[in-house]
Amino acid sequence: MAVLAALLLCSVARAQLDTVATFNLDKSVITEERQKPIVVNSRGISGEINMDKIASVPTIMGTPDPLRFIRLLPSVQVNTEMEGGLFMQGGEHSHTLISQGGVPIYGAAHLLGFFSTFNSPHYSGMRYSTSCGQESRIGGIIDMQLADTVARKLTADLSIGLLSAQGTVDIPLGKSSLKVSARRSFINLIYGGMLKFEDDPIRYGFTDGNITWTWKPTRRDRITVDLFGSLDDTQFVTGVIEELKMKWYNAMGAIHWNHYFPGATLKQTVYGTTYGLKPNMRAFNIPASMDSYIIDYGYRAKLSWNGFDFGARVSSYIAQPQNPKSEGHFNDIHTRGQVPVQNGVMAALSAEYTRDLGYWLSVKAGVGVDWYLSPERRSYWGATPEVSLRGNFMEGGKLDLTYGIKRQHLFQTGLTSTGFPFEFWVLAGDLQAPQWSHNISLAYNNTFFNGNLAVSTELYYKQLFNQLEYVGNFIDLYNGDYTLEKSTLGGHGRAFGANIMIQKTKGKLTGWVSYAWSRSLRTFANDIHSVEYTSSHERAHELDVVVTYDFGKVDVGATFVASSGTPYTRPTSFYVVGSRIMCNYGPYNGERLPAYVKMDLSVNWYLHKGPKLTNGFNFAMYNVLGRDNAIGYGLHYSKSRSAMQFRAVSLKMKFLPSIGYFHKF
Repeated sequence: MAVLAALLLCSVARAQLDTVATFNLDKSVITEERQKPIVVNSRGISGEINMDKIASVPTIMGTPDPLRFIRLLPSVQVNTEMEGGLFMQGGEHSHTLISQGGVPIYGAAHLLGFFSTFNSPHYSGMRYSTSCGQESRIGGIIDMQLADTVARKLTADLSIGLLSAQGTVDIPLGKSSLKVSARRSFINLIYGGMLKFEDDPIRYGFTDGNITWTWKPTRRDRITVDLFGSLDDTQFVTGVIEELKMKWYNAMGAIHWNHYFPGATLKQTVYGTTYGLKPNMRAFNIPASMDSYIIDYGYRAKLSWNGFDFGARVSSYIAQPQNPKSEGHFNDIHTRGQVPVQNGVMAALSAEYTRDLGYWLSVKAGVGVDWYLSPERRSYWGATPEVSLRGNFMEGGKLDLTYGIKRQHLFQTGLTSTGFPFEFWVLAGDLQAPQWSHNISLAYNNTFFNGNLAVSTELYYKQLFNQLEYVGNFIDLYNGDYTLEKSTLGGHGRAFGANIMIQKTKGKLTGWVSYAWSRSLRTFANDIHSVEYTSSHERAHELDVVVTYDFGKVDVGATFVASSGTPYTRPTSFYVVGSRIMCNYGPYNGERLPAYVKMDLSVNWYLHKGPKLTNGFNFAMYNVLGRDNAIGYGLHYSKSRSAMQFRAVSLKMKFLPSIGYFHKF
């Protein structure tokens, strides 16, 4: 009863901020919060991540990484070991909205997925869903959530290890507080000889940081200023690439203003966000560059009142698709970059309503109107209806049936199989009309044995329209054949599959076993690719096992992943005619990489573990099985240029041990 009374008081205080309520939480409330599981699925494989507990799951950095963690859920599949994309339920990486406080982040990966750009101590939580709702994406959403309260005391979360150093400090300033996070890698100091692409060493480093100022000027208002930035720098030599120097960056700034009316809440955001790539390379003794970037700035508003959610969004885009420039190629024709900068505008209005239809049935229905102005100044209109029926059968669990039409005006494409970030963003228009989809899913959730065991399942089907596929290759740049139109194909697709997750939520031993069966198919009608084929990121089967055990002063974690290999296109022959490299290819995506298997371990040894002070050491081992997982296949040209061969490409890092010290107060 004490817990129920406290929760009722909390709800009253939040709904009516003009009334001041004072009460004391008893120990049972605190105990319930501590026992909250790592993953809380509320609808199928959708829910929230308990950020305080992901430290027990192995990570390559020795500090928690939210995006590497979410890859262990059955709804998210990863292309290759070095792929930074998150492919949710058969969709493309760009179908998933990755955001910070609701603001899009367009390049959320360091070194293509080994490390994400998010410092986990800076965020209060992470929300994920296989449906993006009324957002302008046709897939799911992953949102890093900012704290919604003003800090009352000084806290810090610091860590240093063999790979990086990270620190987060939350400083109270009366009616406001300032939260600052920063991280810097120094991988080359110790692991310079271990981090290799094939047999060639990679020189790599990154820096990222966050600044969030939260101000509560009145009882009814909260204003947050949020800044974020990251920079990656890498250099390596391998295969036909005699030298590659590459930088990629993120930057974001936003002002959030929440106003709490009696019985209603208005949330508004003004933001600007950007991502860019600057690669410079030399191959066949010819220097070249392939710069690209995207800039998005806009306004978002949401009004919640009496079961209704009303939304409005406006975005202005500036995009530079991949724009190759070279000093010359085999035919001595210079490429000076002829891909123009694109400009587009998007605006959307939406409304959603949630209502109980009876003691066991509820409905959530919404509709949006979406308008987009392409770079060619052409207007596109469309509706985005969505309806979800929920049956709450008490001990029998919860069943959700959802259908919606989704629309999206952005594409991400490029050399996805290279293992490095040559992907770029393109606006819809003459190259390809805005993409849209029919999405339908059936989800089930239930708990057993007094909540100790949770079961989450989801069946889904998506019909995808106006898809864009990159079919160019690295050699086109040096043959002088590159154009954006020739390097892409338009078509349609479909994705379907099933996810299941069985999680032990309480006790010293926690974790889950999950399985995903996923098919992702595309049809691009032309003279070469005229049949349905598998997408480049499809993993038909994936098994994930996560186990953590709390010994008190020590907790141990292990993860195991086994999955099907991803598809690729194998050349049947390649040769040099005059001064041009020629390749004949077999069926598009007709071959698959070998099966992917990896296991990681970690141990947290606490010197002190308490509510006011926690410190200790983290010991982790990446890829303890020593598997040399292929990340792709590529054409290799000998340094003497006397021979070529097509062979598997892998990251030569069978084992990666790490040790770190963490300190929180």
